[in-house]
Amino acid sequence: MNNRVGIDGRTLTGPFTGDRSYWRGLLSAIAPLAPDLQFYVYSHRPFPAGVLPPASNLVLRVIPSRNERFWSLFTLPACARNDRCALLHVQYSVPFGCSCPVITTVHDISFRLHPEWFPWKHRLLLNIGVALAIRRATKVITVSETSRQDILRLYQCPPDRVVAIPNAISPLFFQPIAVTEAQRLVQEKYGVSTPFVLAVGVLQPRKNIETLAAAFGIAHARYGKPLALVLVGKQGWGVQEETIRARVAQYGGASAADSLVFTGYVPDEDLPFLYTACTVFAYPSLYEGFGIPPLEAMACGAPTLVAHAPPMPEVVDEAALLISPKNPWAWADALLAVLQDADLRDRLREKGPIRARCFSWEESARRTLVLYRQILATASSLA
Repeated sequence: MNNRVGIDGRTLTGPFTGDRSYWRGLLSAIAPLAPDLQFYVYSHRPFPAGVLPPASNLVLRVIPSRNERFWSLFTLPACARNDRCALLHVQYSVPFGCSCPVITTVHDISFRLHPEWFPWKHRLLLNIGVALAIRRATKVITVSETSRQDILRLYQCPPDRVVAIPNAISPLFFQPIAVTEAQRLVQEKYGVSTPFVLAVGVLQPRKNIETLAAAFGIAHARYGKPLALVLVGKQGWGVQEETIRARVAQYGGASAADSLVFTGYVPDEDLPFLYTACTVFAYPSLYEGFGIPPLEAMACGAPTLVAHAPPMPEVVDEAALLISPKNPWAWADALLAVLQDADLRDRLREKGPIRARCFSWEESARRTLVLYRQILATASSLA
């Protein structure tokens, strides 16, 4: 049986947030679990040092290209063909001219459910590309049962072709950090010395940061003590820093607006310190395929608030507070409840890590390997 699996590893080469976390977690776990398989990970840019742990069955290949779209559609399948791969695993797309079966991972289809959240160009490319990918892929992996049901409903594909395999988080987030040590790093690197509310995510409409900004303004005015809002994430589209600051000022005044901190994208190794140092973590996103940041925060013991929106109940269960997504007053009440109630904070800190341990990349890798082996065995029998 041909045991070669190709991987489109482009998102490993930059700060691509969730897509990058997916490959890092899955490939780090899957290579040791399948020593009989050979994994070829392709990119058009050099891989950062240490992005994946070394493994004898993990080969990183860099094939430079000036045009990323051409690379993904044509260069990638040619490389997989040259290396005699019997299976190719990609995200969101299926290349043309692929001579082997393809698995595509589609994290979510928010661009179909809420097109108003996306620029027209992104929307057009995703609508065309993902529809083709789902139709042509041998299997589609998605990261929650919520997302699976959305895909089945909107793309009318056979239920057995779409498989929900949940995300997980890096073991890095389960390593204890002293709160004082975390607070010191956050003060030194990000200038935050007061208690703070933390949010993590790309600045884009579906992350619903404007609702959190209003809620923070309300809570800041009512709290009566120093309090900051720290927003971690790169600039996306449709949401500007000036708009968020104005929203905070509208509900909380100039003092609240001055307590807003934008860090931009931060190194992976800083995230556990930020989660550990924060007083409360807030995730108001209106829709996700899975939602990795709340799981990271809970693993670090941060009291966590999430929007009561898909698929958050599936992910956090009873280990976080679920808040009405678009109601800033409800968010403000929840923020103040956590800030002022030590018993509530302690309960959430206790439940969070327990829930986070229900998800592991090893288990997700095992379930992915089942698909790999099924497809490889079928391809071998037909050869």
